[in-house]
Amino acid sequence: MNGELDTERWDPGFVGDHYVVTTRLGPFRKLFLKPRDFTPRIYHRLTELSIEDWILPVPEQTLGDALRIGVELSVRFQPTLDYARRNPDSLDQLAHAIKLRYQRVLLDMALEELRVLEDPFWLAAGCTAVERRIETRTNETLAAQAIRCRTRCVLTPAFEALDESEVEALPPWSPYRPLYRALLQRQRDLAAEAERRRLEQEVQDEVARLKREHARLALERHETELRQARHEHETERLKAELAAEEALQAERRAAEARQKEEQVRHEQKLREMEIEAELQSKARRAEAMDDADARLRREIELLALERQRLLLEEEVKDIKLAKAKGWIINASRRFQLGQDAEFDEPEAPGLPPELPEK
Repeated sequence: MNGELDTERWDPGFVGDHYVVTTRLGPFRKLFLKPRDFTPRIYHRLTELSIEDWILPVPEQTLGDALRIGVELSVRFQPTLDYARRNPDSLDQLAHAIKLRYQRVLLDMALEELRVLEDPFWLAAGCTAVERRIETRTNETLAAQAIRCRTRCVLTPAFEALDESEVEALPPWSPYRPLYRALLQRQRDLAAEAERRRLEQEVQDEVARLKREHARLALERHETELRQARHEHETERLKAELAAEEALQAERRAAEARQKEEQVRHEQKLREMEIEAELQSKARRAEAMDDADARLRREIELLALERQRLLLEEEVKDIKLAKAKGWIINASRRFQLGQDAEFDEPEAPGLPPELPEK
């Protein structure tokens, strides 16, 4: 637990853009950190203290035939000025030198910590305590050598299925007997827990199914009610439309009847007006004909009078002409008979023959 708390509080103090300046004047050599405003000279040499990632090749741990534990151990580190001063001959390859110098130490330390996994305590608590212990010891080991670092360890157990016969077949001196017994018990517990969860899941699934079925039935009932309500509403709407259509048809028929009646009255009135107009026209024509007849009679009378006048004038002319002709004949006779005739009484002149009536 203390190792876990230490890891949570662990601050490696990484620094970016970190350089060591080496000053060499003859046989003298001096190392210091590069200041912020630093101008290198010809006798200066800069070496970067870079941050490196390092994956340690920890082998997989095999605890018998039924348990294997994979180990992933990675370290992020950065050498400090103190480490560079302790190793001035390795300035060109500080990171490589650190890996070569401390890899075996860190691997041996990690393997030593992994031996505690033979104790079955971690089957219930997990591997977290062991992981944190390895991380803490690695950080402390490198920090003691003036190396900033942060370590990450991940353990991945892989179990094989066990039965009672396999556990009893282990030799009595095997260090794995307690672990395998605990592993077998854990396997039983896990199986029982899985069965319990399965049963709980089945119950939950059944409850959920019943809820879904209930919800489905409620939804179907609601949809049925909605459909029935829509059907009733549609029926009422159709009835209302039918009643409105019938009322509209009745109103239309009444309007058409009124229109026809009005049209008949109008046509009758027009007919009466036409008859009246025709009667008036006939009366005017009759009156006009009477006037024309009267004018014609007057004209005929005038013409008759004019004819009589003309006849009289013609008769007068004829009389005058006849008289004139009679006087001429008598005068010629008197000249032919001599003077004796003067003593005879003259004959009355003959009247002209009657003219035929025109």
